Amino acid sequence: APPLPAEECVASDLESWLADSELRLPPLAAAEDASLLTEYPGPLDEATYTASRGWLLDYSAARAGELEGADGGARLLWRLLHLLVKHDGVLDGSGGDAAASELLSALAEVSPPPAGGASGPHAPPPAQTEAARAGAARELEALLLAGRREEACEHAMGCGLWADALLLSSHIDAAMWKTVMARYAAEVSVAGSPLATLYSLFAGSGPGVLAPPSGATESPLAARWAENLAMMLANPTTDDTEVITQLGDSVRASSGACAAHCCYLLAETPLPLPDGALPHAEQPRLQLLGHDERQAARGFPSLHSIRGTELYAASRVSLDPDFDDAGIAPGLLLYAHVLLGAGEADAAARYAAELERRRALGGPLPDGFDARLRQLHEQLGAGGGATEGAGESYPAAGEGQLADGGGYPAAADGYSEGAAALAEPLAHAAQEGYAQEGY
Repeated sequence: APPLPAEECVASDLESWLADSELRLPPLAAAEDASLLTEYPGPLDEATYTASRGWLLDYSAARAGELEGADGGARLLWRLLHLLVKHDGVLDGSGGDAAASELLSALAEVSPPPAGGASGPHAPPPAQTEAARAGAARELEALLLAGRREEACEHAMGCGLWADALLLSSHIDAAMWKTVMARYAAEVSVAGSPLATLYSLFAGSGPGVLAPPSGATESPLAARWAENLAMMLANPTTDDTEVITQLGDSVRASSGACAAHCCYLLAETPLPLPDGALPHAEQPRLQLLGHDERQAARGFPSLHSIRGTELYAASRVSLDPDFDDAGIAPGLLLYAHVLLGAGEADAAARYAAELERRRALGGPLPDGFDARLRQLHEQLGAGGGATEGAGESYPAAGEGQLADGGGYPAAADGYSEGAAALAEPLAHAAQEGYAQEGY
C-alpha cells in the first residue's frame, strides 16, 4: 500500500497512538513553557512528592492563575489540586478552620449565590388567620388525644405546622421523620438550591436528590453545582460521597468535563484502567483530569492534564496506598515520549523506570502499551542518531520511533551518562520480559 500523506500519519488521540505504532505524535510540547519539562519533578513517587511540595504548590497556584477568567471548572480544578498539596491530600469543608474556609471560598468563586433569595420558597405560603391557626392547633390536639399520631403528623404538615410535624415525626419512626423532612424541604426551598439539597439529604434522600423533576432531563442541582458541592462539603451527611460523584455525571453534559472532574476529585474517585471492550460513554469516570475521554472526538490530553492527574494520584496514594491509579499509566507513557522528543532524556528514563514498575504489577494494559514502552526503551538505549526534522515519519520497526515528530538528541547533545546508565539495564530487562511474552 502507498504511504499515507504526512498529515495522516499523525495520531488523532492517545488511544489511536497506542494502538498503531506507525502513527506519530503531534507537537504536544510546542505550546508549553519549555522550563516546565525541565523542572517538573515527576514521576511522583512518595519520596519525590513529599520532597517537591514547594514546587508543586507554586506550579498548581500558577496554573490556576493562568486560568483566571476561563471556564470556572478548569480554574477550580487547579485550585483544588493546589489545596490537596497544601493540606496533605485532605479536602474537608466541615472543620471550621482555615483549610475548610479556603476550600469553600474556592467553590464560592465559581458561581456566586444568585440575588433575590433564590434559596427561599417558590411562593409565600398563604397567610393563616389567627382563628385558622387556633383551629388547626385544636384539631392537632384532638388527634393526639385519640392516640392518632400519624394522622396528627399529616394534619400538621397540611396546615404548615412544621415545627409540630418535625417534633411528632421524631417520636413515630425514622420513615415518618424522613417523609416530613422531604416535604419540608420541598415546601420551603427551591429545588436544586443548596438549602433544598441539604434538607433533602437530611431526610435521607441520598442520590435521589439528583432526580430531575417531571418533564426535565437534567438534575436540578446541576445549574448551581459548585454551591451544592460547598453545601455538602460543609455539612457532611450519609451517602454524600455518592451524591457528589453522581452530581459529576450530571454536570458533565451541561458544564463540561472540568466541572465533572471537580466533583470526582472531591469524591476521591479512583483512576482505573479503561476497558477497551466498553464504549466511550461507559469508560471509567476519571482517567486524566481536565480531559474528557468519554467524548468521541477526544484529541490528546494536555501535558498539564497529565501532570495534574499525577499530582492527584500521588496525593491520594500518600493517604491510601491501595488507591487505584492504574489508569494514569497511558498518560505517563505519552508524557515520557514527549519528554524524550523534547530532549529531556533523564526525565524520560525516570518515567521508563516507573512504567516498568507499574507493568510488573500485572493486570490488563491498553492495546499497544507494551509496544510503545519497548520503543521508549529502544530510544533511550540508542541515545540518539534519529531522523532530523519535525515532519518526518517514524523509523522502521526495531529502530525506535520519533515522539513529537522530531529527533532525539545524541549523547553529546543532552543524553546524560546517568540517563544512559539507567536506560540500558531497563531496556535489557524489558527485552527479556517481552521475549518471554512472545515479542
